[in-house]
Amino acid sequence: MMFSKEESRLRFWEATAEKEAIEAKAAGLRGQYDTLRQQIGELQAQLRPIKDQIKAIERPALSDLDMERAFLARGLGKQVGERP
Repeated sequence: MMFSKEESRLRFWEATAEKEAIEAKAAGLRGQYDTLRQQIGELQAQLRPIKDQIKAIERPALSDLDMERAFLARGLGKQVGERP
């Protein structure tokens, strides 16, 4: 289907108006979304140093203990029984 240049220009501006109407409907929600994304980013920034501290405490010790537990469980045929 071919359009003349004038018809194409008219349709371009009609489509632009339709797009702007849809964006206007979503504007309030978009603002709420953007605000929440910003708050999430700020919270993630607060979490990073805490997560790093947790890793520093847990990683070396837990890694060794997990390997030991796995070795013992394999030796017991995975029949570790109930916790005493």
